[in-house]
Amino acid sequence: MVSRCLSSVTLVAALAAAGVAGWAVSLPVEDWTLSGPFGGTATSVALDPQQPTSVLAGAMNSLLYSSGDGGATWALIDFPQHPLSTVTSILVDPSDSKHYFVGITAADGGGLFESQNGGRTWSVVKDISDFGVRALAASASNPSRFIAGTLHGVMLSDDCGKTWKRISDPQNAEMEGITSVAVDPSDANIIYAGTPHLPWKTTDAGKTWESIHTGMIDDSDVFSMFVDPSAPNNVLASACSGIYSSGDRGELWHKLLGIPNTSRRTHVVREDPQASNVIYAGTTTGLFKSTDSGKAWKTLTNIPVNAMAFNRAAPYSMYLALEYEGIGKSNDGGSAIELVNKGFVDRRITGLTVSGNKLMAFESQGGESSGLFVSANRGETWTQLRTTRGLNGVHLRSVTGFAGRGEILLAASHREMYKSIDGGGAWKPLPIRRLFPAPEPPKPKTATRTATSSARSRTARRPVRTVAPKPVVKEISVSEISGLYSVKTDAKELVFAATDLGLLKSDDAGEHWTLVDIPGSTAATALYGAEGGGSLILKASGGLYLSKDLGDHWNQIVFPLPVSDINDVALAASDAGSVLVATRVGLYSSSDGGSTWSSDGNKGLPASTVATVLYSPARHEAFAVEYGNLFARKDGDSSWSAVPSSLPSLKIRQLWSPDNNSERVYGITTNLGVLIRD
Repeated sequence: MVSRCLSSVTLVAALAAAGVAGWAVSLPVEDWTLSGPFGGTATSVALDPQQPTSVLAGAMNSLLYSSGDGGATWALIDFPQHPLSTVTSILVDPSDSKHYFVGITAADGGGLFESQNGGRTWSVVKDISDFGVRALAASASNPSRFIAGTLHGVMLSDDCGKTWKRISDPQNAEMEGITSVAVDPSDANIIYAGTPHLPWKTTDAGKTWESIHTGMIDDSDVFSMFVDPSAPNNVLASACSGIYSSGDRGELWHKLLGIPNTSRRTHVVREDPQASNVIYAGTTTGLFKSTDSGKAWKTLTNIPVNAMAFNRAAPYSMYLALEYEGIGKSNDGGSAIELVNKGFVDRRITGLTVSGNKLMAFESQGGESSGLFVSANRGETWTQLRTTRGLNGVHLRSVTGFAGRGEILLAASHREMYKSIDGGGAWKPLPIRRLFPAPEPPKPKTATRTATSSARSRTARRPVRTVAPKPVVKEISVSEISGLYSVKTDAKELVFAATDLGLLKSDDAGEHWTLVDIPGSTAATALYGAEGGGSLILKASGGLYLSKDLGDHWNQIVFPLPVSDINDVALAASDAGSVLVATRVGLYSSSDGGSTWSSDGNKGLPASTVATVLYSPARHEAFAVEYGNLFARKDGDSSWSAVPSSLPSLKIRQLWSPDNNSERVYGITTNLGVLIRD
């Protein structure tokens, strides 16, 4: 449907689909609520040694979460933000449950961050402030000794992290990018370091190092190392070439067989704290378990595992940081793994829409396909469609549904269209069949009839009936589909497709399309509208265009900035002349349908990049987002006011509303899924 009322992504899902449920996490009244869909990629997980029900979990995009109830619920921690970052490692001080260290890698280098108050405030560790950290470890025999594996080598602290020094040789290029670290539990001077090319070891706290790779396949990235607490001679290492064990502190390695070659890229290997003969291996193709020290293996889950942590106070209790699926928890050694994601989210939702009586969400994942989610209660809970036949390997850019026909979905990848008639369970490619105008009919011919009578002979002429020619249907190809948009009218539901050929329009759920005539423009990139009215605004290569009759006729809008500067457009449903345009340099408004424009930069909204705008008729307000911060303006007012939030690091890409009667506003974010605000 169109609202936003126009949604570039609209989705529908099957009621019977199996999936992962989510629960809205409430914040103070009049604030945003984390709605989900919960889950996404978790990159690290750690437990408090003193309070094992206290769990920390990291994700992409500098996201960090805490749980005080063993993963039943999660809360977002206000953690320093860095572009293109990953929380790679977490360490809870064994002597102080409120003392945290978190390592990240990022586009700007990364670093190590410290909190001394349970995550309420953070400071960067000055000795490790501008280069990435991939691994952290604490010494069991010397609790004040911490080790960090960084992109600049191995760092050591002997005062619980107050000061750090580099203990690997700066001249040794082999020890630049450390990927994993481990400390001998009986001797704090014995430290192991994995690198992108085999492991190293020191027995004198870093004064000297030796390469320990005998028995390993050369060119092995060592992702993880583990020392048996009860028998420190026994060491495990996981690498891209598989899993290795050593019985002499790394002098000689033996490759453990039994895991398929496709699964040998092992992110993490650990022993069960209750039984040293039980080994777990988290790989790119799932979690494996051996109960005989690595002789034979059993697959526990096919979900890729990035990290794991054990609750030593509860036998066989473990937590998993999973790719795409968030946090997994098992209380029986991995036989049953439960997803515990209430409050944990790391998802980039592409868009929302109403289809039928449901709210739908869509995520273009970095894996094999795309994620489709359905909510039957306005976003309070979500269920993922686990079966989307026909979309394997397809990365969708847009999906649209129909308000009156919830079983039908249209979707688009970069160049192709797809259609589902069962609410998203099964999909088929949808050829783009364009209707061309029928050729001009020939001039009507006449027939001659002769009548004879006794008195005279006469000739009568009658017209020959002609059949009106049908439009010509031709299958076409496009180079780019920017978005699909559904529009509900009183008579029918229309769907538009913004493509490089122009704006396509269909009145039969995508079976046939006509090319909309827009003078002076070709490629269409986005469509905006207000529910209940016939007005639409098109963003195209030639600029902005306005239609007041659902796309039949268009007139160009003269806008003061290049079309490339425009991020979003909103039309007021109650006043067809009111338009807001979010741009790279601020917000512009018009009260006469785009004939004249004024900048709102001096009206409480700084003249800077505005990402998205929205009219909310039910709330009698307009909203705008600038650098993730929400601004609001009451109907009739001319000034904008900042709207505070207790949620940290809001990165709202798009504001959305399901219809004119909804007081609930939705925020689609870069990494926190969907936010809701009542």
